[in-house]
Amino acid sequence: MEVHHLFELEEITVTKNNKSSVANIENVTFSYPQIDSPSLTDVNLDIERGEFVLLVGPSGCGKSTLVRTLNGLIPTLSGGKLDGRVLINGKDIKGEKIHKLALQVGMVFQNPDTQLFSLTIGEDIAFGPENLGLPKQDIIDRTDHALDVTGLKHLKDNFIFLLSGGEKQRTAIGGIIAMDPDLFILDEPTSDLDPVGTKDVLDIIKQLNKEKNISIILIEHKIDEVVKLASRVILMEKGEITLDGDPCEIFSNHEDQMKKAGIYPPQLSEISNILDLNNNKNAMSYKTVFERLMKVLPESDNGLQVNNIKILNARPHLEIKELYHQFEGGAYGLKNINLQINHGEFIALIGHNGSGKTTLSHHLIGLLRPTQGKILINGTDISDLSIPKVAQEVGFLFQNPDNQIFTDRVDEEIKFGLKNMGLNDKEIDKRVNSALEMMELTEYKNRHPHSLSRGQRQRLAVASILAMKPDIIVLDEPTTGQDRAHVNKFMQQIRELNKLGKTIIFITHDMNIAAKYSTRMIVMKTGEVFLDGPTRDIFSRTKDLYTTHIESPIITRLTLDMRKKGKNIPVMLTVDELRSYMSANPV
Repeated sequence: MEVHHLFELEEITVTKNNKSSVANIENVTFSYPQIDSPSLTDVNLDIERGEFVLLVGPSGCGKSTLVRTLNGLIPTLSGGKLDGRVLINGKDIKGEKIHKLALQVGMVFQNPDTQLFSLTIGEDIAFGPENLGLPKQDIIDRTDHALDVTGLKHLKDNFIFLLSGGEKQRTAIGGIIAMDPDLFILDEPTSDLDPVGTKDVLDIIKQLNKEKNISIILIEHKIDEVVKLASRVILMEKGEITLDGDPCEIFSNHEDQMKKAGIYPPQLSEISNILDLNNNKNAMSYKTVFERLMKVLPESDNGLQVNNIKILNARPHLEIKELYHQFEGGAYGLKNINLQINHGEFIALIGHNGSGKTTLSHHLIGLLRPTQGKILINGTDISDLSIPKVAQEVGFLFQNPDNQIFTDRVDEEIKFGLKNMGLNDKEIDKRVNSALEMMELTEYKNRHPHSLSRGQRQRLAVASILAMKPDIIVLDEPTTGQDRAHVNKFMQQIRELNKLGKTIIFITHDMNIAAKYSTRMIVMKTGEVFLDGPTRDIFSRTKDLYTTHIESPIITRLTLDMRKKGKNIPVMLTVDELRSYMSANPV
């Protein structure tokens, strides 16, 4: 079947063939301009029609570079040297115009704001079909179909700048759906989304793959959420494909290699391996794992190694008293917040997007002033302090690292805040080098920050904060877009700071990270504190968490369900706790 489109007054013919391969990469090596080492080395890859490929690998391994060769962004816009061939629907795309390739290969990026430019949802989704020169009714039909699939029909006239992150990402996906591509590439589309937004996006991707037979390539660090959708997993390391196969086989038989590469398997897979279920075809099934645990796990009150952090000083570090914040227009972002945070606490601040987490965190650094109520730092009202003075007490990492990166060299970025503190050159150099080493950025110190990957830029922003050595560190989604190895390394470093008495408050949508590192959790809902208590206690309240669209870690749900069946075992937060328990209580 041939579909004829018009774009910029020229006729474009796209062949929608029924051959098995929708994309082929043959012996591709690619180097960016002025970069000596190649980002891709002799890559070969075939994508079959209807496949759902999960592409994983450490930050900076070449994942984003690889998928950008499929729609011509590399090398057309990036420059650089590309050897080898890239074929879409059997045709070599060398020299092909990007707008023509967009009819066959659609791509959604990490940040939806980079590809939304119309005023309303409906206008943005219709933009692509309109520029194909399609008949009016075809444009309407395509737009309506995309709105239906993304669940945005009732919002089609809403302004884009008023949308949540999840709604923006669904709009970007809708724009691609309206173009009717054969291959849909999504580069970490849920990295900035809460659990609700993540589920909405993944449901759409699943529907496109299952019902429309569209080939999917998904780059994603949220392995637990996405692995059940994938028919194939590909691991990249240092610009090369090192593993490629069935998800269950890859995670069951190559766990050590995946972990070494910074990719931690889904919890169900990890637990299955502990239970020697790796040859079971249902090894990643909750039911299979639950039944096995019920059968083999000994009952005991002992053997759980709980990771408790001793509070070095129980006096209040931060006090929030009757805090309200009202936005222009009258809506309340915060309502009657009362919290006491002691020196040395390690707190996870969680809740869905719009619950008030970021609004509260911005009050802690003086970016927002209370409508009512007050915030005290070591007994001093924050309203009596200038923002620079607050910054010496409270270090803050924004969710988007690009919001706080503005120099043209990595090392200069870290130096900037230190120079403003009046430190001497020797101390500045010492702190810069320490921060670079801590965040594994030493080899990039002379690079421009925006030549780094998203995960590397995130680590640069963190390095700039850590170099200033504040006593309170507030982190807004600090692990966004990073592989699990870097996440764990970074959070372990934060834990070490916490052990030295630093007060840590981190906002996260990653419940596994909250479970592993925090000792206290604050759950926000509609601008109020909904739950507050020890992490294990909060994750045990699954019904309450469900009302906020938050799920406890799988191992926690498994142990809670086992306790409901009468099994005398402790509630566990991490797979490491399961290992510790089984070691102390051998099967």
